Amino acid sequence: MSVIADTRPAGTLGLGAQLGYGVGQIAGQVFRDVPSLLLLFFMTTVLGIAPAIAGTAIFVPKLIWGVGSDMLVGILSDRWQRRIQRRYWLLAGALGAPVAMVLLFHVPEGSTSLRVAYVACVFSLYMMVFASFSVPYLAIAGELTSDSRQRNVIMAWRLVFTAVGVLTSGAVAPAIVQSQGGGQGAYETMALVLAVICPLALLAAFFGSGHAAKQSAYVANGEARVRLSPREAIGVLLAPRFSVLLGANLLQLMGGGMAYASMLYFLSYNMVRTDAFQLIGGLVFVACAGIVVSQPMWVAVAARIGKRRAYVASTVVFAATYAVWAFAAQWGTVAAYVLSFVAAIGNAGWTMLGFSMMSDIASEDDRHSGLYAAAWIATDKIAFALGGTLLVGLMLSAFGFDSARAVAGLPQAPGALIGVMVTFGLAPAALNVLGAMILARWGREQAGI
Repeated sequence: MSVIADTRPAGTLGLGAQLGYGVGQIAGQVFRDVPSLLLLFFMTTVLGIAPAIAGTAIFVPKLIWGVGSDMLVGILSDRWQRRIQRRYWLLAGALGAPVAMVLLFHVPEGSTSLRVAYVACVFSLYMMVFASFSVPYLAIAGELTSDSRQRNVIMAWRLVFTAVGVLTSGAVAPAIVQSQGGGQGAYETMALVLAVICPLALLAAFFGSGHAAKQSAYVANGEARVRLSPREAIGVLLAPRFSVLLGANLLQLMGGGMAYASMLYFLSYNMVRTDAFQLIGGLVFVACAGIVVSQPMWVAVAARIGKRRAYVASTVVFAATYAVWAFAAQWGTVAAYVLSFVAAIGNAGWTMLGFSMMSDIASEDDRHSGLYAAAWIATDKIAFALGGTLLVGLMLSAFGFDSARAVAGLPQAPGALIGVMVTFGLAPAALNVLGAMILARWGREQAGI
């Protein structure tokens, strides 16, 4: 990680502050990925709910409560910053996170309608808790340093801890589920473990980045915060420099959400693996390795050719890998590990550089940094709600995926397998290429991107 340990004097943060800030991403990634990877699969294969209904039950809370809470927290964190530093919002998340996580998978016995309603209501609470810490946490990044290149370093460390969060949600959580038998009780046990990890990560970020966050807050509070009307807030977000980046990111996250949410289906039915939960742990592990080892590379590439071009290059790597992976169900485990590693390298690049470019924009307009962070996080949730739940559920149902057969442990029809292949590999690749084309075409017209 020598490339990440940048020693530039202007706006430089010490390694302790970089690590202190980055560790909070473990909680953010777990809260983001566990529902995306496991909740739809849990509802369809354990609770026996049809994919389209289950996807809708997850999509609506994400869209309404998730996005609404993000925007509210972003506006309030800007408005109240003279009185409440953003890092104190992390404490609210530390209190609410374990409650929301435990409730989400403790679904009561009852009719399908009751269970769907329960998941929808609890997931609404889950989204509100997620917003309470994820938006301020991201906004802090733009305030920690005035050096644009150092933000690449900060975001690189953030991606390192993203890998830890991905490993926790994508390997540890499925391993717990499998070790406990795979039924509802196994998911409940998994939720209890994660309910301990998330608040610890948020507390570590609160204390670890405290000194740097205090310093940035004193500087930022030197200028009075403005009260924006909804129309003015929309105008800020629609400025071309930000909206082009946000639109590209939306499409790419939709693709990433589809791939992630359908991975267990691809392993279980297309690869015909009875040990899908175990295999996905290994795939996530090598993906995390790809994320970590590629961060110095993307920092160096961005410094050489610019953030926008590096973003496009990393997207091409990601999209091409998933397009190949869609047809690689019969290639075996080794090929799956290689493809997971390469895809993670591409994903890590455009994720890190997207965050970095967003932080650049927020830093130059720090009166609205909470608003920018809220829009970015909200876009993530919209994208995963559309791609990772609604579209996956609708596409699986359209291609004939049968939840009753899944609960009984029976194979799916050939048409359903084609649907899984499209949902897992081809659609994500197409969406990522489209996002990269938008940024390559219009992003170059915006200074600094």
